[in-house]
Amino acid sequence: MEVKFNGEQLSIQVSTLGELLQEKGLMEKTGIAVAINSAVVSKSKWNVTSLHENDEILIITAAAGG
Repeated sequence: MEVKFNGEQLSIQVSTLGELLQEKGLMEKTGIAVAINSAVVSKSKWNVTSLHENDEILIITAAAGG
């Protein structure tokens, strides 16, 4: 299936957001938020959120500083 991941077209073989984040090494990372098609997905739902053809997935990383 084809999705957009942080603006780049990506061909994936996984079916859930949790599987994709695991594959990308992001599942255990702290300070990130994930949105699919502009809707934020809470971390508690990552493993049960299905991905669909042409979904746009955005990873937002919190940055400390001032």
